[in-house]
Amino acid sequence: MIIGVPKETKKNEFRVALAPKHVEQLTKLGHTVFVEKGAGEGCRFSDSDYKKSGAEIKESVYDCEMIVRVKEPPISTIRKNQIIMGYLHVEKGQNPALLNKLLSQNATSYAYEEIRDSKEERLVNLGVEAGIVGMYEGLRLYGKALEKNNIKNKFKQLKPIQEYFSVEKIFSALEKSNIENGIKVYILGKGRVSKGAQEILKYSSIKQNVLYRNKTVFIDQYIPTADIIVNAIDWYPDEPHIIKRSMLKLMKKTAIIVDISCDKAGGIETCIPTTWENPIYSVEGITHFCVDNLPSAIPRDASIHLSEMIIPHVIKVANNEGYLNGIMTKNGAFEYSKNKAVNKKFEKELLVVEESV
Repeated sequence: MIIGVPKETKKNEFRVALAPKHVEQLTKLGHTVFVEKGAGEGCRFSDSDYKKSGAEIKESVYDCEMIVRVKEPPISTIRKNQIIMGYLHVEKGQNPALLNKLLSQNATSYAYEEIRDSKEERLVNLGVEAGIVGMYEGLRLYGKALEKNNIKNKFKQLKPIQEYFSVEKIFSALEKSNIENGIKVYILGKGRVSKGAQEILKYSSIKQNVLYRNKTVFIDQYIPTADIIVNAIDWYPDEPHIIKRSMLKLMKKTAIIVDISCDKAGGIETCIPTTWENPIYSVEGITHFCVDNLPSAIPRDASIHLSEMIIPHVIKVANNEGYLNGIMTKNGAFEYSKNKAVNKKFEKELLVVEESV
């Protein structure tokens, strides 16, 4: 297989899909790997590192028969009959245009977020990293909200997370900051994202308040006292909103909502996915932080972990083993069938897209 590893195109996305040691693994199996020039520079993997691993450095890799990337591909780069692996985000109706292009180009595509084990647990998951970044930025933004209201606080010691580069430095900065206790933080969910958010709080004196999914039906009882709410619950379109727009009026004006799950109008009805360039917005006076590629803020740690998780699946696909785990599209058909209601919703949206072209 001829495999291309592109430089990510999303704004402020510094991760790379495959670390040099896993590129070497592929080349030793007889595959040819082309790495786009500068693909790893954001997480401090040099072109020289990839050359040593057996890869060839190219100005462009989009003509390769198989593309292994982090985030969804730009629509214009998708080639006929190509194999694409990445975080595609098409399974819940998020991006009908991308799905339509994958289908029309007869692409075989795999979404990391839907590669699961027999218990339906995700096998490729950067939830811990997302939780760490989201919770840290929530603390920092809360400090800014207090400062805006002329309330003195220690949170302003915290620098933007990208300045630390690694998880270890983030934890160290929190320990040194000696942030005061007394604020109310509610973390919604009990999975990996929640654990990452909880990990951050261990390095401060802030108490953890974790609300499992069954407790969120009583969310209106908690939000009036909340200073920071972190949503770490996986949400599907047939489920009710956890926090409705009308509930925002119950919250303190200094409160912060961090939606790590980041489903547009999803668990948080007022969620609009944002970017690192413009990460926050306000609804009913409440600051929302809904960046949809949080792990990019710690690119090297996140890239190494992602590469370790995806490499066995990449090998199976590259070896033409008929691998189906995480498959989204094949032979012009939408193969994902985990939620038939979602698929029906998608079929309608695709018709609208096709009619408008």
